[in-house]
Amino acid sequence: MMRRLTAAACTVACLTQVPAAWAGGPAPAAPPHTASAAAAASGASAAPQLQAWMYPGTPGSDPACLAQSEYADGRLASGVLKPEFFTVSGTGGAVQVESGQCNEDTAAFVADVKAHSAEQFATVSGMTTADVSAVVNSASKRSAAVSKLVSKINATGFTGVDVDFEDYWSWDATTLTNYKKFLTQLATALHASGRRLEVDAPAMVEDADFYDLAGVAATGVDEIEIMAYDEEYDSTPGQKCLAITPYSWLTSVTKYAQSKVPNPAQLVIGLPSYGYTAPAACDTSQITGNIANVTMQTMPGYSTDPATIAARRDAGSGEIRWTSGGTLYDYVDSTAMDRKLAVLKGLGVAKVSVWCLGGNPWF
Repeated sequence: MMRRLTAAACTVACLTQVPAAWAGGPAPAAPPHTASAAAAASGASAAPQLQAWMYPGTPGSDPACLAQSEYADGRLASGVLKPEFFTVSGTGGAVQVESGQCNEDTAAFVADVKAHSAEQFATVSGMTTADVSAVVNSASKRSAAVSKLVSKINATGFTGVDVDFEDYWSWDATTLTNYKKFLTQLATALHASGRRLEVDAPAMVEDADFYDLAGVAATGVDEIEIMAYDEEYDSTPGQKCLAITPYSWLTSVTKYAQSKVPNPAQLVIGLPSYGYTAPAACDTSQITGNIANVTMQTMPGYSTDPATIAARRDAGSGEIRWTSGGTLYDYVDSTAMDRKLAVLKGLGVAKVSVWCLGGNPWF
């Protein structure tokens, strides 16, 4: 199943190698668009609406700080930008605004995001069950969090809130029940202000006790975003790790989600734009995920040779995979993104979100 890091964790785990060519200097040019992406940006009926997450980072050292230079090309002028402005605290359960980083909640950044997108959602993240439970299992803390989030969204003029509460597999029945209460309360408050609610959900292929897609859809949320990536964490130990998003798995995840959330306007499928490393004989506890493409370019054996790339391209995922020094490397390039997008278009998906902007390829 998916194991996605929030900005702070990603900074430590996977953004430590930054090419000297741009560290502290000008960002590299944003990747060109393909015809399919251009059609999506123009609102063509055949193309899904495009969305993208972005996260705070340390200026001069984190690829996350390239996000502004990337969306400046207009790729999401008709789409959605989702910066993380909040995290939840396991100690007090309060919603806290990120500070002291790029992509943070400042008047200038808010204005820039709004100038380069049709809709904007401020993400609030919670990466552990302890953090999530601290908020949702207390009526008073749920109310306080809702009040703070709605107040901030009204002040910024954003479209709404994106709730990214994870570690789903460790949730008990009480946490799941209270999580849905929190979503109902937040959706009601946002709707009263003319705002909307998006919710990030796990990639699933069958019913499970830890999450309830149909139940979440019934809370009043406007969009449910399925994070269809990080299948590598379901790899068989000792064998070669799975790809981040194999086509067959993406199809199964999407069809299951569509069976639970049949309204295409309410369903968003998340696609990956990053890489990972792991032992050649897979050990899921030793996977380093969410590595930005600009960082993958510094890895041993990385190649820009077209013939080498073609030889390394995995037929089942489109991803670039190679082994060097006992380590497996896997990353999603623009071609792989295009092919995954084609799978979703073939399934009738109307909305697609990319994790994430900041040193990563685009369609």
